[in-house]
Amino acid sequence: MPETIPPEKLWLLARSNLAEKLPQGTYKAWIEPLKVHQAEDGRLILAGPNPFFTGWVRGHFLDDLVSALAAAGFEPAGPLEFVSDLDAPPAAEAPPGPARPEGGPAAPLFAARPFSQGDRFTFENFVVGDSNELAYSAAKDLAAGATVGIDALFLTSDHGLGKSHLSLALGQAFLKSRPRQKVCFLTAEDFTNEMTHSLRHGLMEDFKAKYRQYCDLLVLEEVQFLAGKEKIQAELCFTLDCLLERGRKVVFTSPQEPKGIPRLSSALRSRLAAAVVSPIRPPDYETRLNILIRKAKAGNLKAPRPVLEYLAERVTTDVRQMESCLVSLRAKSQLLGRQVDMEMAGEVVAYLLDEGAEGGLNLQAIRALVCRHFHLEAAEITSKDRSAKLNEARAAGIYLARQLTARTLEEIGRAFGRSHSSALYACHKMEDLLKKDPKLAGRLDFLRQRLLGG
Repeated sequence: MPETIPPEKLWLLARSNLAEKLPQGTYKAWIEPLKVHQAEDGRLILAGPNPFFTGWVRGHFLDDLVSALAAAGFEPAGPLEFVSDLDAPPAAEAPPGPARPEGGPAAPLFAARPFSQGDRFTFENFVVGDSNELAYSAAKDLAAGATVGIDALFLTSDHGLGKSHLSLALGQAFLKSRPRQKVCFLTAEDFTNEMTHSLRHGLMEDFKAKYRQYCDLLVLEEVQFLAGKEKIQAELCFTLDCLLERGRKVVFTSPQEPKGIPRLSSALRSRLAAAVVSPIRPPDYETRLNILIRKAKAGNLKAPRPVLEYLAERVTTDVRQMESCLVSLRAKSQLLGRQVDMEMAGEVVAYLLDEGAEGGLNLQAIRALVCRHFHLEAAEITSKDRSAKLNEARAAGIYLARQLTARTLEEIGRAFGRSHSSALYACHKMEDLLKKDPKLAGRLDFLRQRLLGG
């Protein structure tokens, strides 16, 4: 390992590489908790919270870790090693899985999220407001096993509004009161990949046992990924039936409600809709301000209240964007040796929200151009008329707005007289059509250039 680059910095570079490569839920669950335990003479040991965790990482992400470290400049003198906690000796072999039941399949390692006491995704640091109170209360009730009888919960919102925070907090609270039980926390893509691997290698009995017999809480994120995957959907239906019949708990997350996810079987859609569907809306001003105040304090950022109020007014739809603004303000303040002020906040907002690049381009401008191009009146494109010409015009406008603005699907759909789920469907449909219709692609390119001033 080059002496000029500290091991901790190499690991941060490697983690950044993995954050771009892996799905966000996978990265947060399995890579983010890893720490550098020891690094010397080309030997690197990473520490994870427990044996199950490090065994799972070694079995599923070893190649990814090695590649990311190599890209960061790490020159290994031996294999990458792991410890299950900071006091344990280096782990040379994978830890054993749970005991095999008499006559049953070998129990695999569990995809259990390491819910440590220091985890930032807890109920205590989740800011509650009118926009998320139902989802928050339902998640707490399910985690506590309250008498309300919630066995299945479906959290839905646009990205960056707290679905993953609540699902992680739920899992942590669940394990805190039931430390011997097992939580399977993964994305629908992980579930799909694992089932595909099991089918190819004759391991389906182990796969079924893992999720039907050895799982007490299943948290399945981004279930919209299952659209069109009939075999995966069928297997998940059997798994859900088995879990709920045995009194186990299930949590789903998705940007769309069950009825809005395209290409789901009626059987799976019915099971998802039977859960307590809890939408999380964009936070109102007071909630946004409370989020910013709390996160600024947690990050030791000294920002005057008017600055936080300004951010709460400007960053309205995505909590992650709020966090990015605070991180950028802290970096600018430290690097420039300046106090955080309104001028600095304005620069950060203009850059992160890309306000200069969008300029005069807004939803109204896109809708107006689409109306002119398709020879329509503004009232027609927002009407309930579903003629082929109007559907094509709406889909084109919604698709362009999704590409060229930072607006949410809910805002885009509203501008064209449609719901969030209808706007999402229009985007998916347009993407499919563009692959097959070069003329349509040319028309959209023409409209895009007109909108961008080309």
